[in-house]
Amino acid sequence: MNRENLAEQLAIANTQLSALTAELVYEHEEKAKRAAELIVANIELAFQNEEKEKRAAELLLANTELLFQNNEKEDRANELIIANRELVFQNQEKQDRADELAIANKELTYQNQEKQDRADELVIANKELLYQNQEKQDRADELVTANKELIYQSEEREKRIEGDAKKDEFFNMVSHELKTPLTNIKAINQILTRSVNKEDRIYPFIIKSNQSVLRLERLIEDLLDVTKINSGEIDLNISEFFFADILSQSIETVQQLSPQHKIILENTVDIFYTGDQFRLERVVINLLNNAIKYSPNASEVIVKAFVENSKITVCVLDSGIGIDQEDIDKLFKRFFRVSKIANQFNGVGLGLYIAAEIVKKHNGTFSIDSEPGVGSNFCFHLPIG
Repeated sequence: MNRENLAEQLAIANTQLSALTAELVYEHEEKAKRAAELIVANIELAFQNEEKEKRAAELLLANTELLFQNNEKEDRANELIIANRELVFQNQEKQDRADELAIANKELTYQNQEKQDRADELVIANKELLYQNQEKQDRADELVTANKELIYQSEEREKRIEGDAKKDEFFNMVSHELKTPLTNIKAINQILTRSVNKEDRIYPFIIKSNQSVLRLERLIEDLLDVTKINSGEIDLNISEFFFADILSQSIETVQQLSPQHKIILENTVDIFYTGDQFRLERVVINLLNNAIKYSPNASEVIVKAFVENSKITVCVLDSGIGIDQEDIDKLFKRFFRVSKIANQFNGVGLGLYIAAEIVKKHNGTFSIDSEPGVGSNFCFHLPIG
């Protein structure tokens, strides 16, 4: 029983062992296959490892190359940085140079402008210099001409002075020669005036003769005064007198000889004045006679006198023919007569000349305001004190 059990167990065990052996064989085969596969895998792995080692070596080489290249790049980058800094520096230098050039260019432009302005100034100055030289030349020519004219005028003046001296000598001689017969004629006329009846038809002729004698006397006095003025021998009989008297007396004298005009004394000067009463009366009479003579169509002559700014001013106004402005300054020249009217009115051109000299002897002045066709206003001014 035990044997059977043992055999049976042995059989079972053998079976199990066979099964186990088969299993082991199978496993061994599997292991062998697995080992083969492992060998193949190991070979593959070794190959792969070799490949990996090769790849690693290649990678290492590539990495080394890459590191080298990176170093090269870094060196290149550093070089580029340095080059860039150098370029930046150079650019900055160029910019600074450009700025300097711009400043220099501006300075050059300014200097060129200054030079141009200076050149323009020199051109202008040159033109001005040429103009001034031309002016000097013209002035020199004018001076030469003026000198010639001056020489000519000097010669003419000498001739005129010589002629005036001869005229004065002639006037003086004629005046003295005429005074004696004129005095006789005047005496005869006075006798006739007293002896002839005013109703007699010859009486008006005697009056006209007296008036002609008076005019002739004034002319002789003018001629004598002219010779005295030219020779510097005219003297003033200075005394104190009531100034209003010369106005009233002058107006009365002229009014008697010129009844066709009414002489109106609008205002007078009631003060005492020191001067030559007789000669100042002649000044007023001359102005009144001229006012009447040159206003034939008027009926009035106005006389005004007043004190202003420590001066006595006497004015004679008429509504006559008037005087052109260009002739006013010539009125006080000896023998001057306005050419336009010289033939229309009698006279020799001495009255205003003598009047001006008398007023000048009193340190006075004349002023004239006149308008052709409207009238004239002759004034003389005498300082007081």
